[in-house]
Amino acid sequence: MRGGRGPARRGADPLGLWFWALAVLGLARAWLILVRDGDTAGVVGWAWLGGSLLLALLGGVLVARSLLRGDPRR
Repeated sequence: MRGGRGPARRGADPLGLWFWALAVLGLARAWLILVRDGDTAGVVGWAWLGGSLLLALLGGVLVARSLLRGDPRR
């Protein structure tokens, strides 16, 4: 043990997991907008859907990178 930190632990990137949680909430909101409003949802529903998918992708990249690299962020 150097510096009293203990053994390195592998774990997922907390920021990536937080992005995934926000993406799930955004996808739920997009689903409500697109289903409730139907044909009149327009740009707002598609913006929620696109932004949520991008956030999920970014979170997935961060989590995968930290798990593959074994980045101990604790």
